[in-house]
Amino acid sequence: MQQPILQAIEKSMAEINSAKNYERILHNILNQLVRILDLNAAAIVELNPDTELLEIRNSYNLSWNFCKNYRRSIDSSLLRELIWNNQDINIPERKHALKVVEQLRLEHEFVSGFATSLNAFQQPLGFLFVDSNVLNFFSDETQSIVRIFAGMISTAIYLERISQKLKKMERVDEESGALRFESYLPFLKENFHRSTRMNEPYSLLLLDVEKYSHIITQYGVKVAQSLLKEMVQKIKIQLRKYDEICRFGADEFLISLPATDVKNALQAAKKLIKIVQETEFTEKKLRVGVFIGIATFPENANSLNGLLIAVKNALMLAKRMSGTMNVSTISTKFD
Repeated sequence: MQQPILQAIEKSMAEINSAKNYERILHNILNQLVRILDLNAAAIVELNPDTELLEIRNSYNLSWNFCKNYRRSIDSSLLRELIWNNQDINIPERKHALKVVEQLRLEHEFVSGFATSLNAFQQPLGFLFVDSNVLNFFSDETQSIVRIFAGMISTAIYLERISQKLKKMERVDEESGALRFESYLPFLKENFHRSTRMNEPYSLLLLDVEKYSHIITQYGVKVAQSLLKEMVQKIKIQLRKYDEICRFGADEFLISLPATDVKNALQAAKKLIKIVQETEFTEKKLRVGVFIGIATFPENANSLNGLLIAVKNALMLAKRMSGTMNVSTISTKFD
């Protein structure tokens, strides 16, 4: 068995070093482990760093529906020991470990199973579970093989996360924490094209920070940038997971609202204006106002360029208005 294992390790490490497609890399590593040990089922269960929930990242012989709906909090001492303290779980025979099986919430019947943690540089990443239809299948030698593959899976997941962080840093405007418009433009085009295909409304908000140049003059660049970062973070909290905010100019921010008609876009804009106006920003406890222009597909444009022109014009209208709700839609169609 040693030769196939060494070949699998060599192939997997070459794929990891290429760093081309981590999803495929994880799939290949898991499939090689299944093939070498002739396993019944296997699952890479990843600890989502954002939600801190366990989710099935990749699997063998588990249904798509089961994997999609698998969400677990680390709510038991068994899982905590497995993930945080690297305490392996060996199930020699399922029928004698039903409480353990219930905590892992697996889909299919099996005879024996084994779980080992996924971690890199003392960072918990989840766990790898494998099972077999053979009684007491996971001997010390077999467990060692599983741990070797778990190590390669951990390396791939860790490098993927590092890669994602680096890409995000390239996409993010350091001064505000919002995405750069240039890096977000391809996704903006994709969202717009999806709206046209699905015949769904699509709205853009263009937000302008009132008297931003005066803030720079009076308090300095660092305070002004801190204000932008805090404001963007405040806005992000209010957005849905598929909405996005990007920097459009020195004091302008474009907010993308897929599947949102003009009525709901107006409600969202008014809510953002109110939240910004009521917040004290930076240690200087600054209060600022914002203007927001709104443009919506298909009312204001049939193309993304037209929609961007429309939202700029809507912002100009908002700046001409007086009162506390400095927001404007636009009736003209630009194409």
